Amino acid sequence: NIIENREIVRNMLSELPFVKKIYHSDANFLLVEVDEPKQIYDYLVANKIIVRNRSNVYLCNGCLRITIGTPAENTMLVHSLKNYKAN
Repeated sequence: NIIENREIVRNMLSELPFVKKIYHSDANFLLVEVDEPKQIYDYLVANKIIVRNRSNVYLCNGCLRITIGTPAENTMLVHSLKNYKAN
């Protein structure tokens, strides 16, 4: 389930204009390089979606770590991100 959901989330994230790179993952999370990582992180937290801001970690500049959740949680994450620039 996690592998299947990870690929679904990867595909949906890859369509977002502010996503620069999605790193290969064999784990239950994706490391995603984005424009404005702090602003996106803060926006998600304000929407009660918790990810990890890894943008200050060596070799993770501009990255958020997104854990794969349930299909409903994943949909909520992607829906929120699609609305990010609209706010």
